Parts: sequence; C-alpha cells; structure tokens
Amino acid sequence: MDCSVDSEYSLRPSAQTQSKGLDGSVRLDIDLKESLKIWEFPWVLSYRVGLHNELKRVATSKEGKGTPAVLKTSSQVVDVDVESATITLRDGTRVSGDMVLGADGVSSITRKAIVGESHKPFDSGKSAFRFLIPHEKIRENADTKKFTEREGYMTIWYGDDRRLVMYPCNDNTTMNLVGIHPTELSASEGEGWSRVGNKETLLETYKDFGPTVASLLQLTDPAELKVWTLLDMDRIPRWTKGRLALLGDAAHPFLPHQGQGGGVAIEDATSIVALFPLGTTRDEIPERLSLYEKIRDERAHKIQEFTRVAGADLNDATRKSFNIMEYSKYNYGFSEWHNSTRALKEHLWARNGPTYWRQPISFGPMTSPRQDHYGRLIPSDKSRYVTHSLRFKTSATYLQTLFPTKSFSFVSPGTVVEASFQCTQLDKMGWLGGGGYHYAGLWIHGVQYEKKDGTKIVGSFLPVLFESLTDPITTGREELGMPKLYCDINVTGTESSSRVACGWRGASFLTMKLDDLADMPLENGTHSANCKTSDQPTAAPSQAPKPVEQGLFVYRYIPAVGKRGVADAEYPVFIDYKKATATRVADKTVWSRKGSIEADGRDWESLPTLHHIAAGLAEVPVYEVIEAKIEEGHGVEDLSQAERIE
Repeated sequence: MDCSVDSEYSLRPSAQTQSKGLDGSVRLDIDLKESLKIWEFPWVLSYRVGLHNELKRVATSKEGKGTPAVLKTSSQVVDVDVESATITLRDGTRVSGDMVLGADGVSSITRKAIVGESHKPFDSGKSAFRFLIPHEKIRENADTKKFTEREGYMTIWYGDDRRLVMYPCNDNTTMNLVGIHPTELSASEGEGWSRVGNKETLLETYKDFGPTVASLLQLTDPAELKVWTLLDMDRIPRWTKGRLALLGDAAHPFLPHQGQGGGVAIEDATSIVALFPLGTTRDEIPERLSLYEKIRDERAHKIQEFTRVAGADLNDATRKSFNIMEYSKYNYGFSEWHNSTRALKEHLWARNGPTYWRQPISFGPMTSPRQDHYGRLIPSDKSRYVTHSLRFKTSATYLQTLFPTKSFSFVSPGTVVEASFQCTQLDKMGWLGGGGYHYAGLWIHGVQYEKKDGTKIVGSFLPVLFESLTDPITTGREELGMPKLYCDINVTGTESSSRVACGWRGASFLTMKLDDLADMPLENGTHSANCKTSDQPTAAPSQAPKPVEQGLFVYRYIPAVGKRGVADAEYPVFIDYKKATATRVADKTVWSRKGSIEADGRDWESLPTLHHIAAGLAEVPVYEVIEAKIEEGHGVEDLSQAERIE
C-alpha cells in the first residue's frame, strides 16, 4: 500500500514528547530525533480522520495493482452465513463472496455470527473528550503560544485518574487533544457511546491541571467537542468461523491509552493480505483464516492488556509495574507483514506432511530428488539415464579394509569377490529444472551386514560416490548419508568406444574405457583389462551361487562440532531395491568387448582433498572383467526408501 507521509493530510514525524504533572512541572522531556533512528519506519503524528481518508483513497483508487474496492454506504448488515460467505442487509439484499471480513467495529454484527451474544463490549469506566484546536488560535494566546514553538511535539499531562494528551497534526496546523477521565464526570452529556461534549464539563474536569491548561481548553470550539465512552471487552474464544473472520475492534476493542487500536487493526489487515496472495483458492480459505487467528490472537490481546495497564489510574503500585521500554519493544519492534509471510511459508511447508530439512534451514526446506520446496513428490519416471558400468573380479581382503565397521563382511568365504565401477549421466530431472549431472563410484558386491540381533542383510556397499554437481551432493549426504564428493566427470565417445574420466581441476585420477561396443554381449563376457593383475588367485573348481542382493549399503557419518574424533551421528543405511519409487526401464544396451580401468592416486599437490581416496581406488586390483556395458533408459529412483539399519 502506497500511503505517502507527505500526502494531503501531512503525516509528520514525531520529534519530541513531554510528560507533565498536575502542577505543570515537566516530569519527562525526550528529544526523539535520535532515539527513533532504531526503528525501521518513522513515527508520525496524524489526525485519525486524515489517515482514514488516505487509506480509503488508496483502496478505492484505480491506480496500482488489483481491483479497486467499492464502498457501499447505508448498507447495514443484519446477518452473516459463515459457510457460504453471504451477508444479508437490512433491506433484504444478499451479497456473497469468497469470504467475509468482519471489520464492523466495537458493536460488531459479524462477531455474533462467531461467538453469539455472550461477548459484548462494556463501559471501561473511562470516557474521552476529543477535539481539535487550530494552531493559529493557540499561537495568538499569550498563555498557550509556547505549545506551538516546537514542531512534532507531543505533550501529556498526567493526573491520578485522568490525563490530557495533545499533539500536532495536519502539517502542524492543528492540535489534536484527547482528555481521558472517569465516565461519571461527563455522564450527563447524553446517551450512547459517542455524544456531544460540554465545554464547562471539560473545564471542570481539568481544573486542577493549572492555568495554562485552562487557557488552552478555553480555546475549544463547543460545537466540535465530543465525548466518547471508552469500551472494553473480554477476550473472545475465536476470531474465525467457516469463511468469516473478524479484524480490528470487532475482534479486540482497544482503549486509547497507547494509541494502538488503529495500528493493531492495520496489522490484522496486513496479515490477511499476506496470507491470501494472488492464486489462493477458495478451498484454502477456512484453513488460511484459522492460521490468521492463530497468528494474530496472542499479539493483539497482549497489546490490548498493555493498553489497560497503561491507562490504569496512577498510584504507587501502577507506577512501579509500568515498564514503558518493554511495551515499546513489543509494540514497535515487529512487522506483521514479515511475521505473516513467514507463517504462511511454514504452513505451506507443513501441509504435505513431514519434509526434509537441511542447511541452510533459515529459508525453509530444500528441493531434492525426494521433494520440492513444499514437500511434494517430484515424478522421475520420465527422467533419463545413461550408465557406463564395468563389473570385475577383485580382492576381498583389500576391499574389506574399506568397510566402516566389523558388522560388514562378504557373504563368500573366499578372497575373490566382485565389484563394479559405474558412471551414470542423468538428464530431464524435474528437481533440477529438467537438467542433470554425472555420478561415478565403486560398488562392492556380495556384502552382508549383521545386525545386533544376528540377522543379516545382503547387498552392495558404496564406499564413495563422485558427482559433478553440488546440489545432489548436499542432498545425498544430508538426507541419505551417502559418501558423496565432488569431482569433474567427463564422458566422451564414438559409436564403437566410450571414455569416462574422473578428475579434479585437470588432474585425472580414474578412467574407464569401454571399447569395441556391440549390440550383443559375448557369451563369456569380455576378456581384456588394462589394469593391475599381479598375484591373481586361482578360482575354486566349484563356485557357490552369487548371493541375491536386496539393496545398497552406505554409512552415514556426521562429525561433532568442536570435538575431533567424535561423531554426532554414525550408523549404517540401507536402500532397499524392492521399495524403489520408480521403475528403471532400459531402452537400449550395448556391450563392450574390451573394457578397462586406469586409476592413478597422484599426490597431495595435484589432489589436495582427494589424494587419499584416489590412491585407495588405485589399489583396487582388477583380476578379470566380467561384464562391461552402456545402458540407456528412463525411470530414476529418488532413493527415498533409504532407512537407518539400527
């Protein structure tokens, strides 16, 4: 909303405030120019009518975004249907909409539709004279002209059971005055909560405030003097019902002692605007209105209670209990726009059930293969993959040194086992805006994990997985516990060969070569491996059948902050193949008649963060290549079935 401070109604910054006693002595005089710099927005002094007219102008103007509001006066509401969002006017006209906002003041009709007749406003015991005096009249009076010498200057005179507040408005051309006093002193001024005041009663009420105040009040125009009964109301149990919500005094009538009634009503409206952005559906209205009540109820009623305390008659007890700094911080150190927009975000994050949270958590859930920002599943059945794989025989005695705990072991009692180097290119990934990335790693096959109860799970173990994009690295490490690291992964090839190269800033440490590609596999697999083959063990005459692998093992490890060698979390994770969220469908497969692996551990200079891992991979012996192929297809699982084993 673009309401200008320098509008026609000239909202001017508050510059100073002064508190005086009955005898006119200054109890407090504060220059606010410096102290107000701690607040994000300026404090301004305004005549309420001027502010109201400016807000009305903006709401009904054709300028700016949105449909202008249409004000229909002389249209008294007599009934509200909260479920259909229909109001009935006194003349019988029925008007329906998506929702009804009951901003109909302290004597609200819409409130009755929510809480019935049981909650009604009552006389607080105080009333208020309200009137304006032109600056010119004050300036022309010798006794009162000092009140116009400083601009933006608020003065408050305090008595034990009454007070007088004065501040300039309308570009310092008018002084606005409010005289709060016991109701019985002006009770004879008429009926109703808004009555014409009597100047003699005004002067009598403040006769003990000294001659200067008397001279000031003598300048009052009797025709402009009003008396308002200050109404209060007990806290209502709810603000919303169906498609109806209350705001402003309809929900929480305010006494004027802190001047917060209008401000809190504007906060209510701000919350409504924040919670109903463009695109909100009709079905969401009851839920959003309930959220609005949850957001606003505590704050509005707390400020309402502060107001009651601020307006209490002064005595030794109330003087000691009133903490102006506490109230100021709570009242002004707040933005309902920011509060409600955050609350809406949290509501939307939670509406689809539990979501994955990971760093940085300040901005809400992170998108990953398993969820979007709002926790919704992201389909991946149309996502594409191309996987280069080379399966080979290798040393069990070496690979078991890569197991994180003694609970991992090989199913086979022998020392020859199988492992695979694999590299997959992903594409058309919904969570990456249709893009993709590469990953490559070492899969150790025929591994079992023995649980504490003695039962065993069989699968492959993944000691390391390299990826070419940071987003899947962080999601996989934090959400799944996978051992992911970054490296450059380049895939090149022709119709007859393909190369996968893993490196870091130009330093290559692992290359997979698949040559002599063909549409059909060899009967006995491939037979060539340019790799470490020394000390190849002799296979037993009769081999046991290969174990059926149920899934993939990884090991989660999170170091404790500030404690070397201590883990915040450390446990095995299992990804069950049977629970995969997407079916992997191979559209095309070609086999290599000649596959090989070349690994180079290099040194700490060329691989300052990866040398130990590259060196460990270079030590993996390749005794015989069993199968080498390239598989292309669609359907990429999100691994959301990953579970902690124990």
